[in-house]
Amino acid sequence: MEGIKNILILHEAAEISGAENSLIGLAKNIDRSKFNPIFILPKAGPFFIELKKLGIEVYANRFPRIRRGLGVFAAVKKLRHIIKEKDIRLIHSNSIRTHMYGAIIAKLSHIPVIWHQRNLISKEIIDPDRLLSFIPDKIICNSFAVARRFLKKGNLPDKVKVIYNGVDVQKFNPQVNPDSVRQEFGIKTDEVVVGIVSRFHPVKGYKDFFNAAKIMLHDMPLATNLRFLVAGGAVFKEDKYMEKALRGMVINLGLEEKIIFTGVREDMPQVYAAIDIFVFTSHLEACARVILEAMASAKPIVAVNAAGTPELIENGISGFLVEPRNPGSIAEKTTFFINNKAAAKKIGEEARRIVEEKFSIKKNAEEIQKVYSELIENSRN
Repeated sequence: MEGIKNILILHEAAEISGAENSLIGLAKNIDRSKFNPIFILPKAGPFFIELKKLGIEVYANRFPRIRRGLGVFAAVKKLRHIIKEKDIRLIHSNSIRTHMYGAIIAKLSHIPVIWHQRNLISKEIIDPDRLLSFIPDKIICNSFAVARRFLKKGNLPDKVKVIYNGVDVQKFNPQVNPDSVRQEFGIKTDEVVVGIVSRFHPVKGYKDFFNAAKIMLHDMPLATNLRFLVAGGAVFKEDKYMEKALRGMVINLGLEEKIIFTGVREDMPQVYAAIDIFVFTSHLEACARVILEAMASAKPIVAVNAAGTPELIENGISGFLVEPRNPGSIAEKTTFFINNKAAAKKIGEEARRIVEEKFSIKKNAEEIQKVYSELIENSRN
């Protein structure tokens, strides 16, 4: 068998959010006896540092906007130099801006290129990746909701493959001890914690979560035993205003004593362990990593029935799906879990079983590596 193949992975963000955690998972689980991942990011940052900690080779190289032209030639030249120097066999592009760079240098270097699609198109009039979908050798989508962007006459082209995000089922598991987080925030043993985990962004549906909390605190006879935990923060600069807006919303609703803002955490398995019921309110999510983490933690879940979420949760079996922007339904299903602990436990256990079977990071990495192997082998013929 031929030796280890170098794979060049391009990504346009240096911060860490969902897509970056997916790539970290891939980097940790890739078979290093077959493939050597080399990353290029636009600059040093948390993602860059995390990859370095894993012993992954990573470079900083800006990806200027193609349409502006400034700096594009220099960026392409540097990328081509890395491809030659490192004997790169395949390019794996993971973000909109890097797709064109990946395509250009792959064609110039006569190697295959993958476009990994992780986002839904919402407001855009034109989907450039769909228009240019003839360019990449393979398009990986993290859900069928995303893959529908590439339908032709009702069918997916052969080059389009759905590979769901994967979660580390060893790291996120029902045996994790919740005590450290519950003690940190003064959560009593008899208190029920309803939690949401997400970066701060308007599409994440925090307004619905807070309004559902208001309904539950008003309607439930044992509302004094309820706490609501918000784990997340403004990962990207453009979302910095959100924290002030969300805290203001909580004050306006009179929920200050019941809402816990944890900020961005490094101990997410313990955060999930501290949550009794997980709520997911985003209505534009391709393949929500936080849902998979909550499932792996065996938590009963109430999630919005939109975008890629119903591909992860089977309604009434591994969680409850509710209509978007409906705080009343969120409150109703969450209350059901609070009042029916046996049913909540059973649904959480089923969620854990499903994530082990379908959504593990091991399965995700294996499927991506199959694509690598096939493209590299075909490129030799």
